Parts: sequence; C-alpha cells; structure tokens
Amino acid sequence: MTRKKKKIAILGCGWVGSALKEKLESRGNEVNCLSRDVNMDTLVGFYACDALIIAVPPSEEYVDVIEDAYFSVSLNEALDTQMILLSSTSFYDAKKIIVEAEELAKIKDPDTVILRLGGLMGYDRIAGKYTAGKTVEDGETNYVHRDDVVGIIESVIDQRLKAKILNVVAPVQSTKKDIYTKNSEVFGFEKTNFTENIAKGKALDAKGIEILLNYTFQKPNVMTFWE
Repeated sequence: MTRKKKKIAILGCGWVGSALKEKLESRGNEVNCLSRDVNMDTLVGFYACDALIIAVPPSEEYVDVIEDAYFSVSLNEALDTQMILLSSTSFYDAKKIIVEAEELAKIKDPDTVILRLGGLMGYDRIAGKYTAGKTVEDGETNYVHRDDVVGIIESVIDQRLKAKILNVVAPVQSTKKDIYTKNSEVFGFEKTNFTENIAKGKALDAKGIEILLNYTFQKPNVMTFWE
C-alpha cells in the first residue's frame, strides 16, 4: 500500500527531533523543523501541517512555547492537524513543569497524543558514561532507545492515533548497577560506584505501546542497547 505523503512539522529538532526528521523524510514526507520564531514559521506556512511533534526540552519558557504552538496550529482551521507532545516519565515524579505542559496540551486539544518518554539512550548516550567514578544510588531503570522513540512516533503518525497517553520505555529493563557496570567494561570508562540505598521509582511497562500500535521494539532489552 502506498503511503500518502504528509507535511509534518517538528518543534525542537534536537537529538530525537533531528533523527525523526531524517527518518520521515526518507519515506517521502515533507518535514520542517520549527524554530521559536513563531511568527516566521507561521508566515511561511510550517504550522499548516498534517502532524506537529512538540519535542522541545523543558525550560523556563516551556509552557509558553507549547501554548504558542497550539495557537499557531489553530489558525489553520481547515486542517485536522495531529498533535503529538513528547513528554517525560518524570510526570510520575510530579515534576511541575511537565504536569503543567501535559494539562495545557489536553486543554488546547483533547485529541493530543502524549508520549511519556523514559530515559533516552543509544548511540553516543551511554548509560554509566557520565557517572564514571562517581557514587550514585542503584535502582530500576525506565530507559528507551532513540530508534524506538522514532519508530513509535512514526507509528502514531501512520495510524493517526488521537487522545492517548502512552509510556515509551523498553519492554525489558534492568538495574543501573548492571547496565553501568557492563558498559564500563565494554567501553573502557571508569566504573560507577553505588551506595547501599536503592532509589525508589515507578516501574513502567511497554504493553500499551505494543498492543495499541502493534509495535515491535527494535531494541527491547536495555542491556543490549549498544550492541
């Protein structure tokens, strides 16, 4: 079946957004990276799109940036733009700015798809690299590989999913101690030391993603993200 070419906008072409742009373009879609200059992007018609992915990292202006994006999309009343907000599993830690952003998105467009991303890993982001030689608490992980974040967003767009909130984490998780220790041996950086305390956290699963989207993870096991 031939897929219809879509016009897609990405607000925030960072580590995930740039990889997503490349993948979507490889399938023949028109993909535009948006800046924070809302007026210019509106003027050239970037907000008149089939799907808008909001992938900006939290900052002091985070909520304002999101509100501007929804307003700019609303100016194109004839279009049914699919809104996708890349949120974070830190929502479960009651991180204020994340909670406020999600609430705003649901108010502005109840059909928004909210993807709560776990810890982003893969490629040059190697778990344990930045804690080498330091002492931290052990605990269960909620990591996800960038390839699967991109793949899941693709599936959400292809299936025109609406009004869903999904946790985006790899199906098979492990402990920080096991992952960091393995990576220090594989990549040759200093080991991370661990206290006797175990950090508390909410263990999440990927069943919602796998069932709803019929999605098969490319990197299902956090222990093999870098193989």
